[in-house]
Order: sequence, then structure tokens, then C-alpha cells
Amino acid sequence: MSLLATLLGDAPSPADAARGIGPRLLAYVADAASAALLNSAAPSLLPCEVRTGDIRSAVRDLARQRSPDLLLVDLSGVAEPLAAMEALAGVCDPSVRVIAVGDSNDIGLYRDLRRIGVTDYLFKPLSRDLLEGALRAAGAGAVADEAPGRLGKLVAVVGARGGVGTTTVAVHLGCWLADGARGRTALIDLDLQNGTVALALNLRPEPALREAVEAPDRVDDVFMERAMVAASDRLSVLAAEEPVEDVIDIAPTAALSVLNRLQARHNYVVVDAGRAQGGAARAALEAASIAVLVGDASVAGLRDLVRLRAAIARRAGGGRLVTVLNRRGAPGELPAADLMRTLGEPPEHALPYRPVPLAVAAGVGEPAFRHCRRFREAMERLGADIAGQPAAQDGLFRRWVRR
Repeated sequence: MSLLATLLGDAPSPADAARGIGPRLLAYVADAASAALLNSAAPSLLPCEVRTGDIRSAVRDLARQRSPDLLLVDLSGVAEPLAAMEALAGVCDPSVRVIAVGDSNDIGLYRDLRRIGVTDYLFKPLSRDLLEGALRAAGAGAVADEAPGRLGKLVAVVGARGGVGTTTVAVHLGCWLADGARGRTALIDLDLQNGTVALALNLRPEPALREAVEAPDRVDDVFMERAMVAASDRLSVLAAEEPVEDVIDIAPTAALSVLNRLQARHNYVVVDAGRAQGGAARAALEAASIAVLVGDASVAGLRDLVRLRAAIARRAGGGRLVTVLNRRGAPGELPAADLMRTLGEPPEHALPYRPVPLAVAAGVGEPAFRHCRRFREAMERLGADIAGQPAAQDGLFRRWVRR
């Protein structure tokens, strides 16, 4: 996948498009001449704001504020422009169209930037004609939005069996991606009757998820915005509490339609797929770019962990599989030697058994990693891995297994 989906933001409303109101432009340029040209040329084409700085300034600011529709960033003097673009991708909403300017007249850099999804690259000194042409092309694309951009990262969290903490991992992963990775994150509970994702965050779900999956053709972006409940400025939850006596069968195509719409507007979409026994959960697992498999070190937990890991590895999708051993240190878990003999290799991540902080956090509707250092360190390693950030130091579990 290209970087474009991560560099994309909210498109203008249909009403704005009908009135001819263009997308909002936020520009960061390091030199006075470029700033003067932007202040002169851009306002006649679309609403804009010009700030002094380069792409590093944009990364710093957009980590704390909503992304614009169009973003122009200055790469002049930046030693690693592609790495800087990756950092920008981590804080931008999905659907922002990015124009880069710089002082390097390098065709290789131009091709690399285009390959990762940057709309255009302009070489300094900027000319009015080239700048206006780039803004018109990017603005028209953002308004029309005819070609679908790259979607945000879909992460399916699935449990090897009941009671291994699948929802706990899904909720904490979604919270970390929003807080730690500073990505716009959607957290979805596919159990419409007995799911506890909203309950874990002390939220009351909106009664719209069922309608979204039963009549996906009537769902638009405005509907989805109203259906989701904000847990923080970067985390939204889509869940339901339907009557337990109802028979609800979510069609896989309907679930994927909702997830794709969410991916177009979020950097990360985390799905609590439970045990992936229903068609919708299995479809989400097939479509996920990362499948997080959760198990524990009990006899039955390891048996089912091995079976499910083999089954997921054979699935049609080509996404990455990440194994998480939850509740490490819980009473009744197998010794390390038996665990290694059963799994064949250490799991990628392990979360410590901390029942008291987890219970306290659930009672107040907050993630436990805000109150427990050991749990926070483990979640940081898992979250950084899912977000594609540099790996943290080796975990305690792997060191324990080696001993």
C-alpha cells in the first residue's frame, strides 16, 4: 500500500462542493519568497493559511490539531525527506492531499514522493503558474474525490478462545494508537448484542451500527460520523447494545462496506472480532492488513492458539499475523519449556497479568496502561509494532523464555 491513504483527510461536504467552496489549504514554507507567493496566489483559488516552517513544523502542529483538506509542506534542508513524510503520515487524517516543495531538483526524489502518494513536488524558486496549477489539480481532486485513495490500516483482533482478553487487547490497542501513535483511530465491536468495547470505555453506543450493517446502501459519511461515539479527540467507537432476543446476522459484504468507509477516514481501524466465528468477523479477518491473535498460556489456551494460528495463516488474505500472549504470569499457566514446545517459537508480544489495575481501569472507563507501568510498557511495544514504528527493546517475556 502507498502512503496516500495516511496522508488523506476529510473531503468538503456535498453542500460546500455545490456552492463551489474549495478545500482548505494549510501551507508550511521556510522562506519569505515562497510565503509571499502563496499569500498572493492561493486565496483566489481556495481558503488558505500560510505558516512559517517546514515539514517538521507540520508534523508537530498536526499532532495536536485537525488535518486540513490540502497540505503544502517544505522539504528544504530536510536530510531524510521520505522519513519525514512517514512521520507526517502518522499524524495526518486519511484523505489529506499533500503537495511538497523543496530545493532539491532530483527526479529520483520526485518519483519516490509520487510513489508514496504525494500529489505533486515543486522545485524552488516557485513560479506562480506552476503553483496555481498544482493547487487547482489537488483542489479539484479533493472536491471530486473520484478516485479512491489508499485506505487506513485495518487491524483485526481475534481470540483463540473465550476469556483470553480479546476485547481488553482490542480496546487498549485502539487507545494506544490514538494516544501514542497520534493516529485518528476507529474502534469497532462486531458483537452487536453482547460486546463490551463501549462498556470498557464507559461509553453509551449510538443505536446506528445495526442499521449500518443491515442497510449499507443507505449509509454515508454523515451517517457514520453520527453513529460513532468519541472516546477522545482521536479515538471513536462504533458499537451497539441490541436486544439479546433478536437474531442478528451481519452479511460479510455489509461489514466490509462499513469498514472500508471507516478506513477512508481513519489512520487505523481496530476491529474486535471475538473468536471470528461469524461471517462478518471472518470477512474482517480476511481483509485485515494485520491480524492480532490473542491467547493465554493455559493448556486449552495454547491448544487453541496453535490451531487458530495455523488456520489464520492459511486464510485467503495476505495480511500479517501477530501473536499476543495475554495474562502472562496468571495462575495455572504452563512453564516456559512447555510453552515453547507447544508454540515452537515465542509469541511476538506478551501482556502481563495485572488484574487489579485492569479492574480499576474498567471501573472508571480508562485504559489500564495509564495506571500500570508494566502493562504500559508491554502495550507500547505492541502498539509501536502495529503502527510500524521503531521496535522497542526486547520484552521481558522473551528474555524469560531464553533463560
